[in-house]
Amino acid sequence: MKKIKKPLRSKQKPSMTAMKVILIVLTAVYPVFMTMLTGAGIISNRSSYGSTITRYGICLIISGIIMTAAAILCMSRRSTPNLIAAPLSGAGFALCITVLIRLIKHAESAGWTGIAKYEGVPVSDMYRTRIGPVIAPFLLTVLISALQYFSYDCSEERRIKREYRLKKENAPAPSIIGDDD
Repeated sequence: MKKIKKPLRSKQKPSMTAMKVILIVLTAVYPVFMTMLTGAGIISNRSSYGSTITRYGICLIISGIIMTAAAILCMSRRSTPNLIAAPLSGAGFALCITVLIRLIKHAESAGWTGIAKYEGVPVSDMYRTRIGPVIAPFLLTVLISALQYFSYDCSEERRIKREYRLKKENAPAPSIIGDDD
């Protein structure tokens, strides 16, 4: 059997390139800096927060890593990474929002307020405004992944692989006796 000949990829549309650039910027700002650094700040002050809040900080870092990995996966124009990126981003987003809700409830019940230039500002509002916008990179990752997975290039690549497997499966069996000559 011949090796699979991969189809030529069409040039990426400028709108898709722009969405990917926006995704990179949003991912760098929200899942990486806001979410992961908030988690790191909680962990660095773990002596004053306790073990439960420290676990929330660890979960924030993990969710930021998961969402960043999903955003990186959806940069590929292949089917498999795009198929993995959307649910992976969803898992990171769900973890992040769950932890955010718990942190906000705890901050409101404890009456935490900011210090220094954030004097008098409820910490729950700071958490909400810093971590809440992770919804933007999550939605963009899902959108880009879906658009690329259902694009013509990926569909054509899957069709060619399916035809190759079918031809290989239906190929005549080699001679057992050895009287091919």
